[in-house]
Amino acid sequence: MILLKSFPAQVNLSAITQLLWQHKVPHRVRCINDEQQLWLQDADQYGVAKELLVQLVQGQSQPQPQSHESPEDLASASQAKFSIAFMAYPRAWLRTTPITLSVVLVTVLVAVLSQLGQHLQAVAWLSFFPLVFEAQAFMMTGFEHLWQQPWRLISPVLLHFGWLHMVFNLLWWWELGRRIERQSGLVLVTLLLLTSVSGNVAQAWQMASLFGGLSGVIYGLLGYIWVMDRFNAPRYHLPQNILIFMLLWLLLGISGLFSALGFGAMANLAHIGGLLAGVGWGFLHTLKCRLQSNKS
Repeated sequence: MILLKSFPAQVNLSAITQLLWQHKVPHRVRCINDEQQLWLQDADQYGVAKELLVQLVQGQSQPQPQSHESPEDLASASQAKFSIAFMAYPRAWLRTTPITLSVVLVTVLVAVLSQLGQHLQAVAWLSFFPLVFEAQAFMMTGFEHLWQQPWRLISPVLLHFGWLHMVFNLLWWWELGRRIERQSGLVLVTLLLLTSVSGNVAQAWQMASLFGGLSGVIYGLLGYIWVMDRFNAPRYHLPQNILIFMLLWLLLGISGLFSALGFGAMANLAHIGGLLAGVGWGFLHTLKCRLQSNKS
């Protein structure tokens, strides 16, 4: 479940809830202290629900009274509602999760331009270690180049070396990034930069090789969400089975099983570096919140 919006206790939510039910958006109203909280059962419907709420406030949409309609009318109405909801998704994403969506689009663009790592001239602009092309391509090692090319601390997260690799990472980025951005876009940007640097530096410190992917960032977001929901009032509501699955995936990567089965080497230090950075930022955020609470 995900929180859509909070309202004062005296506000009548009947029009809102009726409109949501008519658009097939399951939800629940919880009364906590002196406010009403409107929770959605499906996080993927957040964008549609937000758009409907805006339309209701602006007077552009109103709940329709119940009527006895023929099966043909009901089918036409259902098709129209589906079309409206489908068209509302892109607008809602741009309005509520522009950062998450932008990273997805830029990652796909980089994958196309770099031909998923096959076009080395394009890869050379984004890799952590510079690639030099003379008689043949070779990689410069060391960290001195970062003083003149600091973007290489972050840019490897945009590189992917296979469609499965990219799709897997983008699905997790979309799932976790949206949860954070709906609460704070600044927090998501901070985590993106922090976990990118920590994961990339950790992987480069272990081995001077060509690497890339959003996996370190994803583990950083996962660690941050876990700390914030574990040691504060829950706000992201990440299912426990997702956390368990991702940690098991991390352990399998460290064990070397994927390499032994021929799936290629995993950037395990990038995963660990990103995870530690996300957990650390979560604890710092928790400490800041508690200090502010004690002062008040």
